[in-house]
Amino acid sequence: MHTWLMKRNCSFSPRQVGLFYLSIVSFSLLVAGSFLFIGVWMIIIFTAIEITALTIALYVYSRHALDYEKITINGKQLLIEKSWGGKIQTDEFNTVWTKLHRSGTGKHNLALKSANKEVPIGFFIRMSEQAQFEKDLGKYLGL
Repeated sequence: MHTWLMKRNCSFSPRQVGLFYLSIVSFSLLVAGSFLFIGVWMIIIFTAIEITALTIALYVYSRHALDYEKITINGKQLLIEKSWGGKIQTDEFNTVWTKLHRSGTGKHNLALKSANKEVPIGFFIRMSEQAQFEKDLGKYLGL
């Protein structure tokens, strides 16, 4: 059995994202409260817009922070599990009939193909590591 697990390279942990969000919101509300205290009430509108935009951005970030791609080979069974935005997709192939090929000229162009089914893979692999991954996975295919 051989497994490849590829994940996003996220710069923030969930705790760091929470602390960042809390500090930005606190500071914005402090500034808005100061202006409100001296009588400038319109600043609350802009602060609400700012906090809403930040909330949406961090929500989108957190939805995709845990994305991954897992390829498992167990004998002649090849199992691909992808998590994208919390949705998990699973595909199963037979290693004897499966070929790895490049499906275009873009950055993420690797795909597994068997009969009429094609699944793109390697989204989280750096370009510099793509050739080595292709070589390693290719050893198990088309036996």
